[in-house]
Amino acid sequence: MNVWEKFKKLVEREGLVKPGSSVLAAVSGGPDSVCLLHLLWRYKKTVPFELSAVTVNHGLRREAGREIAKVEALCRRLNVPLIATEIPVREHARLQKLSTETSARILRYDIFTRSAQEIGADIVATGHTANDNAETIIMWLIRGTGAEGVSGIPLVRPLGRGLKVIRPILSSTRSEIMKYVKSQHIPYSIDKSNKSPEYTRNRIRGRVLPLLEKYNPRFVEHLFNFSQIMSRENEFMDEKTKAAVKNVTTRTAFKITLDFKRFFKYNKAIQLRLIKYILPQKRSAAQVEFLREWFLFSRGKILKFSQQWTVKRAKNKIIFTKS
Repeated sequence: MNVWEKFKKLVEREGLVKPGSSVLAAVSGGPDSVCLLHLLWRYKKTVPFELSAVTVNHGLRREAGREIAKVEALCRRLNVPLIATEIPVREHARLQKLSTETSARILRYDIFTRSAQEIGADIVATGHTANDNAETIIMWLIRGTGAEGVSGIPLVRPLGRGLKVIRPILSSTRSEIMKYVKSQHIPYSIDKSNKSPEYTRNRIRGRVLPLLEKYNPRFVEHLFNFSQIMSRENEFMDEKTKAAVKNVTTRTAFKITLDFKRFFKYNKAIQLRLIKYILPQKRSAAQVEFLREWFLFSRGKILKFSQQWTVKRAKNKIIFTKS
């Protein structure tokens, strides 16, 4: 199955783009994003919807101006309206004490949201691929994760204010996308910073994934399929957990009370998810496991959970209190 067939199958099976939708495609100029734009443009010929594009200059590289010029030329060729803007990444990173990568992402999605609202779009489409998904899962595994991390990049996620983000080429590998853009003669740019070993993701991309693909050339594809299975199972477990939360907890602005007996009637998997779900400040899987054990053996004791929150067991209640 080629990229166009994969794209069309995913969009139609998941209902990502429907007649009458208004889609804003995020286009950086790299192979993935120009492929996304071209596929949406092709799909628009059979399904009527509005298509626009947005491109962002992060102000980090000299080549960015030339890359945006290529995006502008492609949008003119496809007759797709384009919003081009610049974001002050370095200044934002300095003021907010964040990494350049994190600041770029925050500001980029802020631009996507505002641009979509300005033109009345209800969907933002991004060019995440199966390789991006594999890199993300491996990164989470290295750091330590539960089912959420191995669910990978979500195919759809809410962006707020009636907007949603979709990833229509998430099932396609980077090599498949390169074949497509070359066969369709689509101009693209290569961001050299994507090869810099400074970033963990780049090291996974350049060293870890190629090594795993030596054991199985279809590793990226198999990991995508695995993440989709885990995503569905995770969604099911989330529904069960939310129902359990309603059954065993009560909450005010300064207190969360958990019914001890009801809590321990649930399966351990639900118990651990429930703890993580209600925690005022999120914790790792190991810390959540520790807290569950503490519930069992800490009668009358008080645990300083964070700078603001304490937790104690009083008879048949577990009480989180905000100072």
